[in-house]
Amino acid sequence: MYKLKTIDVWDTLLRRKGHPDLSKLVSARYISLRHNEELATPFKEHWAIFRERCAIEGELATIAPDGDGEYEFYDVLNRLLHRIFKPCDFIEYQILAQRLANLEFQFELRHTYPDPFISSFCREYPAEKTLFLSDFYMPAKHIQRLLQHHALDEFVFDGITSCDIGQNKRSGKLFHYIHSLYSVTPEQHVHIGDNLHSDVIMPQMLGIRAIHHQPECEHNKRKIRSSYLHDRQALFRHVAKETEQQAIEETENLKGRARAAYFLGVSAAPLFVGFMLYIAEKSLIDKVGKLFFFTREGEFFIKVWQALFPDNYLAGAILPEIDLLEISRMTTFCASLREITTNEMMRIWNAYPTQSMLAFLKTLGLEPEDFTEIYESHGLSLIDDVIHPWQNDRVRTLFKDQRFISKVEAKRDHDRSRILGYLNQKGIKAEANKYGVVDIGWRGTIQDNLAYLLPDCYLFGYYLGLQRFLNQQPLNCVKSAFGPDANKKTNYLNLLVAVSPIEMLCNSPNGSVTHYELDKKGLVIAKRLIDTNENSVHESFVTHFQQGVFLACRTWAHYVDCHIVTSSELRDYGCSIWNKLVTRPIDDLVDSYASLNHNEVFGFGDFFNKQKV
Repeated sequence: MYKLKTIDVWDTLLRRKGHPDLSKLVSARYISLRHNEELATPFKEHWAIFRERCAIEGELATIAPDGDGEYEFYDVLNRLLHRIFKPCDFIEYQILAQRLANLEFQFELRHTYPDPFISSFCREYPAEKTLFLSDFYMPAKHIQRLLQHHALDEFVFDGITSCDIGQNKRSGKLFHYIHSLYSVTPEQHVHIGDNLHSDVIMPQMLGIRAIHHQPECEHNKRKIRSSYLHDRQALFRHVAKETEQQAIEETENLKGRARAAYFLGVSAAPLFVGFMLYIAEKSLIDKVGKLFFFTREGEFFIKVWQALFPDNYLAGAILPEIDLLEISRMTTFCASLREITTNEMMRIWNAYPTQSMLAFLKTLGLEPEDFTEIYESHGLSLIDDVIHPWQNDRVRTLFKDQRFISKVEAKRDHDRSRILGYLNQKGIKAEANKYGVVDIGWRGTIQDNLAYLLPDCYLFGYYLGLQRFLNQQPLNCVKSAFGPDANKKTNYLNLLVAVSPIEMLCNSPNGSVTHYELDKKGLVIAKRLIDTNENSVHESFVTHFQQGVFLACRTWAHYVDCHIVTSSELRDYGCSIWNKLVTRPIDDLVDSYASLNHNEVFGFGDFFNKQKV
């Protein structure tokens, strides 16, 4: 029996699920998301912060005493924070450094696991005392907590890390230190570890019994996982393969179109993972108080969000509280009208320059029979299309008729009262606040309407894609897109040509919100129009597609957290998926889309049967 047994920690006692530097990268990502405005220009991006930290570690290693290159963990963080922030008095560097240290430790807790062979391996070398011995930049107390978390403290609890004493195994000085501390000779000491130099050659040179622990299967996993830090495509291929295998197991009882839809959802998931990551990142940088997902696509998106962020955290940062907002163009447009004029109606007519007066009334949620007499008095037909209504003399005269103006104003005031009551119930106050809103796109007109209803609030809109804006943008609106944005110099603009298939895949079976009513308790309740023909496609295809997305997102959640995946890394991947969905769709998707009964009451005044088109 040996008097002393020491065991290396990393890749011996404990193994990581990714590259060793990922704990440093998560700190950098936290800073870039939570303190973006305060960062100096060169350090807005988390990789730049990470590289600066590595440079600081290199600098400190060259000036460390005794030539072992060891340095204090908190010294690194404090130097980093002072270097990357703009000069300011309100950043409490010591508190932030402590927060980052805890963040990195929590990351290690989540993404480490015990070596599956180490317990039995160590029993082959009995000793009176067992310690861990690690070249590591965190104090031994952190290692103790990690070992305790993984139930390894039963046979090794106490130990020393190189940063505690400024000496390491690599130079051999840490072995000399341990011999002096415990009055042990090299012949009485057995050391177990994975590093060929630090854990085998060096202790052997000192006369210590050195045992190399490097099980082939775990070592190969380590090399592959570590490669993902700089080879994201390899990581994405791995996740795709894993999710596909899970889908095979989950779809044993699915057949035909349902099975095809499920696998399509699995393969399409990275598009939605990237979108949710984009929303999360932007909402933290924009410091929004709450995040609202608009119906109908928001009902799907919010489930994707919950699958991807089950604890509502990203890189250690608490994400905004989320909620579903039952809303539509129909319920917000009339309520948001500032005046009843043709100029104000350009907010509709810019998008629908040819429109019947019947469609116009339905767009405002008005009953056509209430306007028959007024329309007839101006020689206007309800059903005939009017090209450029704002230039039509009869329409222009209509908008000077006080009877017409009064009826529309009454509807506007009623709608405004209802929707403001509903928004208040959801926690959206008229006071100056920042809110984030999420929708599929394509011009963000619901956000515009809300901005006019809530002029003192600041609304940040996050979209899958944005077409070119047709209307003047409210000053209290900011819009951005994960995918193509026709209002900026960007790529993938061709994807905005055919957006309705994507709408179908993201749709909800719960119908469109048409208006709000008061219940018996005085609460404002959203009322919906549900079309059974429209929902038949959802039942046969879309619901299975979405289930496939949810399955994949639950798997992606681990890799997003463990490997610090960002939306920018997924943008090209996601847009290529989008492109394939609309340019090379599977037959079942084409058939489902062709049979869709699409709600176009707002603007056109009716449903459109895609099969007829």
